[in-house]
Parts: sequence; C-alpha cells; structure tokens
Amino acid sequence: MAETILSPLMTGLGKKLGDDILQQFGSIWGIDEKREKLERQVLAIQSVLGDAEERQVKDKAVKKWLEALENAAYEADDILDEFHYEGMRCQAKIHDDIANKVLDFFSLHNPVLFQLKMGKKLKDIVERIDRIKAEGANFGFRDNPQPHTDRPQSHSFVVESDVIGRQEDKEKIVNLLLNQRENENVTVLSIVGMGGLGKTTLAQLVYGDQRVKNHFQMHIWVCVSEEFHVAELVKSIIASAKKEKCDLPDMDLLQLSLRVVLSGKKYLLVMDDVWNEDSEKWDALKKLLGTGGEGSAILVTTRSEQVSRIMGASTSHLLQPLSEDDSWTLFSKRAFVPEAEERPQLIEIGKEIVKKCGGLPLAVKTLGSLMCTKKEVKDWLAVMRSEILDTKVGEDGIVPVLRLSYNHLPPHLKQCFALCSIFPKDYKMEKDMLIQLWIANGFVPSEGRKELEVTGEEIFDELVWRSFVQEPAQDSSNELFLYTYERRAKYMMHDMMHDLAKSIMGSDCSQLLKSGHLEELPNNIHHLFISGPRQLDIGKTLNKFPNIFTLLLQESYLDIRTIDLSKARSLKVLSLQYTNPIELPVKIRYLKHLRYLEIFRNDIAELPEAISELFNLQIFKLDYCWKLCKLPEAMRNMRSLRHLYINGCRSLKHMPAGMGQLSFLKTLTKYIVGDDDERGIRELKGLNLGGQLELYNLEKVRGMEDAREANLESKQNLQSLALCWGVSEWVDFYNLREPEDHSLDEETENAEKVLLALEPHSGLKRLVVWRYAGLRFPMWMMVRLDLLRNLVEIHLGYCKRCEHLPPLWQLPHLEVLSLTKMDSIKHLQSSGSEGTMQPFPSLKVLHLRKMQSLKSWLGEEGRDPAPPPCFLLLVEIQISDCPNLTSMPVLPSLRHLVIDRNSKIPLESVLSLTTLSSLSIETSSANASSGMQSPSFPQASIPSLKHMNSLEYLSIIGGEELRPLLEWEDETRGFSSTLRKLLFTNCNWLFSRQLSSSPLEIWTNLTSLHHLYINNCDSLVFWPEEELRGLISLKTLEVSVTGELS
Repeated sequence: MAETILSPLMTGLGKKLGDDILQQFGSIWGIDEKREKLERQVLAIQSVLGDAEERQVKDKAVKKWLEALENAAYEADDILDEFHYEGMRCQAKIHDDIANKVLDFFSLHNPVLFQLKMGKKLKDIVERIDRIKAEGANFGFRDNPQPHTDRPQSHSFVVESDVIGRQEDKEKIVNLLLNQRENENVTVLSIVGMGGLGKTTLAQLVYGDQRVKNHFQMHIWVCVSEEFHVAELVKSIIASAKKEKCDLPDMDLLQLSLRVVLSGKKYLLVMDDVWNEDSEKWDALKKLLGTGGEGSAILVTTRSEQVSRIMGASTSHLLQPLSEDDSWTLFSKRAFVPEAEERPQLIEIGKEIVKKCGGLPLAVKTLGSLMCTKKEVKDWLAVMRSEILDTKVGEDGIVPVLRLSYNHLPPHLKQCFALCSIFPKDYKMEKDMLIQLWIANGFVPSEGRKELEVTGEEIFDELVWRSFVQEPAQDSSNELFLYTYERRAKYMMHDMMHDLAKSIMGSDCSQLLKSGHLEELPNNIHHLFISGPRQLDIGKTLNKFPNIFTLLLQESYLDIRTIDLSKARSLKVLSLQYTNPIELPVKIRYLKHLRYLEIFRNDIAELPEAISELFNLQIFKLDYCWKLCKLPEAMRNMRSLRHLYINGCRSLKHMPAGMGQLSFLKTLTKYIVGDDDERGIRELKGLNLGGQLELYNLEKVRGMEDAREANLESKQNLQSLALCWGVSEWVDFYNLREPEDHSLDEETENAEKVLLALEPHSGLKRLVVWRYAGLRFPMWMMVRLDLLRNLVEIHLGYCKRCEHLPPLWQLPHLEVLSLTKMDSIKHLQSSGSEGTMQPFPSLKVLHLRKMQSLKSWLGEEGRDPAPPPCFLLLVEIQISDCPNLTSMPVLPSLRHLVIDRNSKIPLESVLSLTTLSSLSIETSSANASSGMQSPSFPQASIPSLKHMNSLEYLSIIGGEELRPLLEWEDETRGFSSTLRKLLFTNCNWLFSRQLSSSPLEIWTNLTSLHHLYINNCDSLVFWPEEELRGLISLKTLEVSVTGELS
C-alpha cells in the first residue's frame, strides 16, 4: 500500500505563503486575508503530521484523511504557483521593454479577471482545507514534530570495498569453476539465496578473481532481473563480450552474431539476478550459448532454487546468512565512529539488534547506518524493542529491518528516496540529475541561505551512506579512460530497496518500458518514466494523466497532433531524450508550473520565444542540440532559472541580452561574448556560477578592466573553465580544419591583458586555453602553482606564439594533458627543474598534436639533452605531427599508444612497450602516394613484436618498416591469443601482385581476430581467400580498394 508523505509538501506550502511576490501583490489581488488564514492552517496541520504519517500504516481512516489532505495541498500548491507566476509576469512587463512582444502568447491578461478567477479558487481551497483540518481533530493527533537526525560530521562517505564473511564462499565457487570437467561444453553453476544476502557481491568477487580471469578466454556479465527477454539478453551478452553496443534488429541476426562471438571460446558468463521460471525461454537461450569452447561456464545468481533447477545447474551454492561475528563486524563499522570511545552499554544493545537482522548484509549495513545517528541509550533501546524487527518478511518481500530504517528517515529523505522508484530496476542514475528532479518536485527543503543544491547533495550522500542507494562496482574488463575532470559516477538501488521504494510510492510512480502499453497504467500517476522505441502521442499521454508531475521520455517518437492539452496542468518535470526533431510539444500556457525542462540530443533548430515566459523554470537542459542556433531573446525574464546547460550546441553563435539579470543562475556551461554591453563579459559579474563555464569570443572583451568585470576569481564553485578566442565552440579533435590566424600586435597585447584579468580561483579541476594570441602565459599560470595545484585536466591549443609552458610537471593532481598546435614550444619540461620531485606524478593521459617545434621532453637550448623522464602512471599517449621529437619517455604502465605523421622516434622505442593493449602507428610510406616527403622511423637496431603479449588493437598506416616483423610467424605469435581488431591502411606491401597469396606469415597468428579492415591497398588484386581461411573468430571484414579484385 502506498504511503502518504505530506510533511515536505506542507513545509513547501508554508514557504510559498511567505513568498515576497505573494506578499507584494497580495493586497492588489485582495487575497491577504485568505493567504494569512491558509498560512495558519498549514502551521496547525504541520504540528500533527508526524503522528498522522506514523499512524497511517495501521489506521485506514487516518490513511484516507491524509490522502484527502494531500490532494487539497497539491491543489493549493498549484494555486499559489499561479499567483507567483502572475506576479513574475507583471514584474517582467514592468521591467522589460520587449515584454509586449512576448505576452501575446497568453490569454489571461486582464487583472480583474485574474483576481476574480484565482480569488475564488483560493477561497474554495482554504474552506476545503479547513473542513479536512476539522475532521482531523477527531483522531486526537499528538503534536509530534519530526526529529532531526544529524549524520556525524567526523564521518566522510567512501564507497565500501571490503566484503566481510564471504571468503570461504568465494573459494568454493572459484574451485568449482577451475576444476570442472573440460570435456563438458557449458557447465551451469548457481548461487541461490534470499534478497539482501550478497549474491551479486559474491559473484563480483568470483568474476574479478585473477585465477578466474586467467582460466577463461572471455568474460561476460549480464544483469537479467525480472524480465527474461531472449533477444534482449542476447544483445546484452554480445555487447558485454565485444565491449560495444549491439543494435542488430532481429533474432536471426542476433543468433548468428552470438554464435560467432562465442565460437570456440572458453567463456565465463555471469547471469545476475535471474527470476525466470519458464523453461522454454531458458532452453531457447541455452541452445545459442552452446557454441563456446569446452570448459565454458555460466554462473547464475537467483533467489529461487526452482530457477536453478530449470537452468540445469550442476551445482547450487546455497548462500547462508552471515555469522553473528561477521554481522557484528559489519554493523560496528557503520554504527560506531572510528576511534570514538566505545560505550559498553551500546555494544550490548547493538549485538541484540544485530541478531534480529538475520545475517542479511544489506539489513546489517542499513541498520548500522541508522544507529550511527542515535546517540542516546534510550534511542538504541527503542530500536531494539521495535515490533517491526520481530515481524517476518511481508507478502511484498520487504525485509522488516529495511522498512524500520526507512521509517526513521526524516520526511524529506523519505520522499527523495521513494522518487528513485521512477527508474526501472538496475537503472544507473546520475547524481546531479536525481538531485535536480528532487528540487523540481519541491522535495528539497529550503534551509536559510543554504543553496538547494547543497542540501540536495547532502540528502543524496545520506541515502548512499545509509545504503538506500549504492554506487555500482566498476566493470573490471573496461579499461577505457574517461577524458574528463568530472567522473560522473552512476548510482543504483539494490532490488530490495527498489521494492521498498515502489511499495511506498504505489501507483504514484511508474515506468513504461519496451514491452509495456500506455493503456495498462492507472490514471492517477504522478511520476512516469517511458523508455524504448514507440510512437507516442504526447497530448494523449499528458491528458491521460491529469495529475502528472514528472514525465521522462527516452528514445520515443513524439506525435504532437493533439491540440487540447488542458488537463495536465501540474507538470513540473519534462525530459525528452533522443526523441525526434520537434517543436516544443506542449503549449507554453500549460507549463506554468514547469521547473525542469530537458531536450537532449535533438535536431531542434530554434526554440519558441514564449519559453522566456516559463517564469518558474529552474533547470533548462539543451545539451547536444547541434542545430540549435538561437536561444529565446527574453531569457532575462526567467528569474527562477538556476541551471542552463548548452554543451555541444555548436550552431549557437550568440547569447540573449541581459543574462546577468538571472541572479539565481548557478550553472551556465557556455557564454559567447557579444559586441554590445548587454551581451558583454560583464554580464557574468554578479552570477555565482559553479560547475562548468566556457567563455568564447574573448577577442571581443575590451581590455583588462572589462575582463575583470567577469569576476571569475570570486566564483569559488567553478570546477571547469575554458577561455577561448575566435571560436564559439572548442573541440579537442585532431582532424578539424585549422582556424585562420590573423593576430595583430594590438590583438596580442589585448589577449595578454584579458587572460591576466581572467584569473580563476584555486579550486579549479579543469582548464582550457584555446587560440590565445599572447606571447607568454600570464603570471597566474607561470608562477602561481598554488592556484593551479588542484587541476586534474589541462588543454592548451593553438597558442602559437607562447614559447614556454607553465610548470605543468609540478602539478600533483594533473591526470590529463593535451597540447595542440603550440608552434613555439620546444620542450615539455624545462631543464633545471628536475630536482627530486617526480615530474607529472599523476599523469595518465597525454596528447601532443601538431607540435612542430617540440624537440625533447626535457631541455633548453645550448645544453646537453637530458635523459627522458619516467611517466609512472601514464596509460595513454598520442603523438601526432610532431616531426622533431626524437625519443620516448619511460612508460612502465602504458596501455594505449597513437603515433603518426612525420615521427623521428625510433621504431624500437615504440615496439619495446610490451604493456600496450592498443597501438596505432603511421610511418613514412603512408604519405608516399600523396608525394609528401617525411622521414622514416629510424632504426638503431632490429625491432621485434615478439613480446607484445597484451595487444588487442593494432592499426598500421603505411608501415613499410614493419614488413619484416610481419613476415615471420614467430614474430607475431605473442599476440595471437589477444589481438581482436586489426587495421591496414595504405599498406601496398601487404600483398604481392605476382603471387596468389600474401608472402606474410602474420595471417597464421590471427585466430582470435574479430575485426579486420584493409583500406587503400593497391597491391590487393585478388580476393585474399588463403589469408582469411585461418581467421576462425572473424566477425567483421571491410576491404576498400581502388581497382577490381580477381
């Protein structure tokens, strides 16, 4: 049964009733008396809500009373919103000269009509709430203000990686996998146990064990959950195996692809959280999994022994609850602050509480987190004696301990947690988006001058700390490095927590996934998530759910033919992701309550000017709308706006005037400096911006004083800053058309003054400087190491005149460094700066592109070249078009290398990097056909590929120098079991026009190859049948030639 959580809504009503705008216009509208009465009603109701919400679980009459009060409160909230909206509309009309061009979009202009209509609505709702309040007096509610529970300040949240009490279970399953009979094609093993026992955690421990990794050739993980769709599972298996998304449209292509992927490979497939008891579905999938090599295994986690039997598990490992000792160890880690004085009485009570957790790790952790907020013995005794702990698991499968922990949450945490059930099980949620959904729905309480986002983050961290939300384990097989200062962690809910949240929300919160139908959903939904390809009439959808607050649409085709959208007038959140190009699908006059609007990756070119009349809008997301060329000109009227995201809107060339008037704005990802004052950089002066800020067209800034007006140094919440001249979008790609350089001396002088004045604060994580025309970087970059020391990522591009880099090698946290077209830079690190400090101590990714003058990693003119430095942590390096660089640094951890375009680096230096998993190399012969003269890779000694035992990806462009390495079978034997993808481009030496087959023996060592691409190979005049014969694992073959094949 859904629970009614009313305290946050009533708190929000109280805030709105004291709103400045409502008080300013209240006397004009003649509503002061009714507003004050409603304010008194809200205060009186708030004093008894805690008792009422607690009693609703056992008293149906109280439950009905709360539901009636909730409906009335939502209606009152909408009415107050209407007054607030009209007040902001009037303010815009008074203060904005251009308002009359926009206001014709609205029908309700006559102040007399507004006063009559809305005054009657307010009068009616005040009387209705008065009647409900009077009915509530019959229940004898106690004044019971909700206690505020503080999380201990000394405790900082970390993701828990230690698993307690499962080592013996892990060893048993690992031994079963390693010692199974090799002559069996596919063996099925299962881990069986009730929810919350840690089946998934145990499977993750097994999956990541190094012995298991070495034993199996292929490792696949799929999360099955309640829906067992064979086609979708096949897609997931293929995607996990290939580490790329599978979009094959029909089952025949899917089964063919799966057979190829698994063919001959000894694989381990983990199928996590299986519920299916339909043997026909399992048999259909099992037949497709039989093409793997002998000794393959499937490890299943499930709550049901029946599922294990249906899947034919040869061994079922029945996972037992934790022992009391292990449970106590886990509980005490959560319940007691480290190094705090132990209180024997609490320990005694705590051990009694742990006994009631039944050895469930999830319950132990959750209850331990709860007890950490309790400081008094009486509070611990109250939990120990709680009746809920003595009840059994309910019919809904909810563990009593989890419900008890939920009951002890403050009301606003309850509501925020419950809204997470809008997403399907196993959905990966972004932290910032979730917080913004809470804010848009009014779930985040206002606490004095504290920003809503700060409070929202505290709520989120609290839910994670209490184990209501958890950060998923990283896929150990995915080694792709994220090139961003911001690691956007995704969060999930345990299935049991999702069940709990769903039981709280009931039909208020629903999802419509690929197999669902709109007609099946109840009409009283408040929050709806729709995903999957379908044609959706947006009008009918909204009209079907007249009380809807949140609508999230992903990958749906929208039909906007419906004209009448008058029913759904309470919409607060509208998200359109990956939908078809559209105009805004809902008339603006029906979106007065909208707080959150997202249009993501859409080809929409222009937004209606009327959007500037969304006075309540707080979050506006337009990321990657590539064709969007114009924002509404009157955006200055959107005074409630807190976040504006316009990343990737590359067609956007100018900003609306007066953006500085948006005083609540916290995020502005992009600002393009314009010619006139109202589009100048000084518009940023009073904005307390955070997160990401990219400034473009800085050549339009009129000197140092103008630049100082941006007031960047005071914007302490900024994490990422881009400073760009002459462009309206910076992209760190190599093959873009080089911008023209028209720098004059006066432009150089102005650029130096502007960059000097744009000094940021010292907490910045990412810095971009692009097309800077100065001769030197400013003092805050060259000398102020304290200001740069927190940087994680730096991009410097097309700063052609700067001869010296800042001392980047001294930055202790720098992980990503990209240098592009820095024509005057000769050395990456200055001589005399070696000292005892390890240079670039944290660097993981280094890109050097079009560095024409770069000679060495370390040194100065007139001095002997120093030995190359050691980059201990570097995992990826790209060196492109650096013709004078003659050596490689020491790279003990390198995994990915791209080296091309006129390199003088010795070939043996490249091929000695035996830790590589990815290598892309271009040599001199690549440019032979174009007549370009470029030096070959110098060879001091004969290089070898023999020891490249980790190579998975190899791309060769030109590569005549590599021919001897590919001629002999023993040279390439090292990567015969690892190489998955191979590309040859402009390799005319690869085949012989005289022979019917290639003279190279590399083809005999490509038995694990999945993808082969041969481009622009003029010597290929016959179909390479002999070479392809041994490629038994090949899935993709692309051959591009200019002539005809025989």
